Amino acid sequence: MELPVIESRGLLDVAVWLPDAVVVVDASARLIWANDAAERLFGMDSSRLAGADGLSFVHPDDKEVAAVSLLSVQGKEVGTPIEVRVRTSDGWRLVEIIGANLIDRPTVRGLVLCLRDITERRRWEVASDEVGKFRSLVHNAASVIMQLDAAGRIESVSAAITRLLGLDQELLEGRPLVEFVAAHDRGSWEAALARAVDVPSWSTSPTVVELELLRRGGSQSVPFELSIVNLLDDPTVGGLVVSGHDITQLRATREALEEFTTFDSLTGLPNRATLRAHLERCLENPSTAVVFLDLDGFRPLNEQYGTATGDAILQCLAHRLETSVRKGDVVARYGGDEFVVVAAIGRPEELESLAARLAAGIEEPVELPGGTFHVSASVGLAFPGPGDTAAALLGRADAAMFIAKQHADGGGHL
Repeated sequence: MELPVIESRGLLDVAVWLPDAVVVVDASARLIWANDAAERLFGMDSSRLAGADGLSFVHPDDKEVAAVSLLSVQGKEVGTPIEVRVRTSDGWRLVEIIGANLIDRPTVRGLVLCLRDITERRRWEVASDEVGKFRSLVHNAASVIMQLDAAGRIESVSAAITRLLGLDQELLEGRPLVEFVAAHDRGSWEAALARAVDVPSWSTSPTVVELELLRRGGSQSVPFELSIVNLLDDPTVGGLVVSGHDITQLRATREALEEFTTFDSLTGLPNRATLRAHLERCLENPSTAVVFLDLDGFRPLNEQYGTATGDAILQCLAHRLETSVRKGDVVARYGGDEFVVVAAIGRPEELESLAARLAAGIEEPVELPGGTFHVSASVGLAFPGPGDTAAALLGRADAAMFIAKQHADGGGHL
């Protein structure tokens, strides 16, 4: 298969003889035509280039930049130059690509892309020119770097905005950054912007804000941490410098850590610390009551049949307790084989009824692959008194449970 001949007396006639690689692609980046320089750059003749996916030659880390540029040039006459790495006969090379939209021209019907190899020029710039080195560092930085005016409009932005959010750099310039902030975080951004503008220019402390930025299309967002430095009075900058990095992984780690420190890892119930914090908030309500449950004979059962069986029993009973309480009641694992329920009770008999229901749920047989297990519980009840703390109320409920256990016959058995 060979590339089709495009009959034209204009641009492509001249492009055949240009030293820079010139290709024509369709709207989906399929190659339609290539000049001799493009064949030399990619080390392929026409028969191999015909119909190839142009994005397949682009470095994986630069594909989104190239794809966004391909989309944006279709809405313009001439696209914005971009720099990407492409796979060539000599390995990865850095090229500058600029495109022209000739899709509607009958003799072409495609996007004409000029690829100029700037690898050696960029190496020379980086080696000999601090400005070129800095520009290269900013272009390839993992974080987004922006310059805003005092009103929050984007004056310039690094290529990372395309890699991370799929947004076209040129189309962002001149637009307020708030347009690309998720609706629920726009107030936070406006407040941070106001604080940053008020910060003296000589201050070295950035204004930091966490918010979500919208991806291309606006239907998805990515959590970012933005640091704003006020350089409005700096004659070489004259703006706000904003650096931002994706904190998706950090946020996931935080949530996992919060869940680890808040909930019991085995049962998924609130743990002792969370229970006490909740109970402290409930003490002002005189109808608050505590039900303290301790499984009878669970330790020898756990030792006889193993911790895997014991853990499975605890998980089953935790689920039963959750389904036995009313909406608004809180079930927590206090530790080991102890559970606590915090409930709002109107009358003492309601608390006794709740306690009986919880105990009955525990006494139902637990069916596991290793057999059928029977467990019972000793129950202690307590209402808050004047000046009670969470620890004092839990202590009284624990003492009541201990008295109940002394009178119990219970014990786990198979």
